[in-house]
Amino acid sequence: MNKTVNQLSTNEFETLIERAVDKRLEAWMTQLMDALTSIDEPASELRPDFAESLRKAIKQSQASEGMDLKSFRDEMEG
Repeated sequence: MNKTVNQLSTNEFETLIERAVDKRLEAWMTQLMDALTSIDEPASELRPDFAESLRKAIKQSQASEGMDLKSFRDEMEG
């Protein structure tokens, strides 16, 4: 059954937003990696630690190993 936004619980709404953001970030990071790895100049190689960080973030996004919104807020408020 489809619901309108105002019919969603807070948890359902946050989950919906988290999934949308995860998918958008996954697409953006894939595009970024494609753009950065398609550069042919030898001097423009990615730093290995940066490239590994991007690969890890893409894998986590694909596996939905993210952070829930409350944990993110808690970490940001630190």
